[in-house]
Amino acid sequence: MEARKQPEQKISKKVVKKVGFILLLLLMTLAAYPQQNSNQNISQAVLNSLPDWLEKIPAGSESNYGFQSRDEFSRAGLGDPIGIFDLGDEFYTQTDQAPRLASTGEWRIPVTVDQKIRAMVTVAKQNNSWVIVDFGATGLAEGINNYESKLTADQFRRIKILYLYQPLSKFLFYDDPASGPDQIVLLPLRSAVDYLESQGLQTTKTLTLGEVVKIVRASVALQNQDK
Repeated sequence: MEARKQPEQKISKKVVKKVGFILLLLLMTLAAYPQQNSNQNISQAVLNSLPDWLEKIPAGSESNYGFQSRDEFSRAGLGDPIGIFDLGDEFYTQTDQAPRLASTGEWRIPVTVDQKIRAMVTVAKQNNSWVIVDFGATGLAEGINNYESKLTADQFRRIKILYLYQPLSKFLFYDDPASGPDQIVLLPLRSAVDYLESQGLQTTKTLTLGEVVKIVRASVALQNQDK
């Protein structure tokens, strides 16, 4: 007797889409987990050593570190770690190379009181452990506070710092560092605003990374001519 054929099982498009969506969410979660875990490790290292750093602040000098009094030390908390980027070691020597953002391996973590950023700690990895290497930067803290109301909550959570050292110094950005130069929007901090104003350049709008690179390279070219 001929075996009866089993009816073909057809998977509906809805099921395929649903499975695909679940897989996408899983991949996004797995991709984000290492970053979240790294941030937690960094923050925990700072929490462990922050009280010792606060106690090193001389009595009467609290305002130099962003605090109104020593009583605020007990209310000090931490914001999300902020990655530090620059343009890489080859930027100033290989001018024909497309600019790229490179992580410096350091982080700045906001020290907050009543949800306002008062100071920043610089954290770096030494002997496989995260340690505080600097404390203060009240000017940087104030600059970041000023941008909080101008960004969405999601943008503010993703902010990073670009250090140019010379001549523009510091910018904030929240885009993916791997994005193209004209896709990354830079928000000038005080040092960058001062330089732009000194050159008669626009400071009231954001700049793309591509625009800033042109300014930096023009400045470097002038410096080389003067040598």
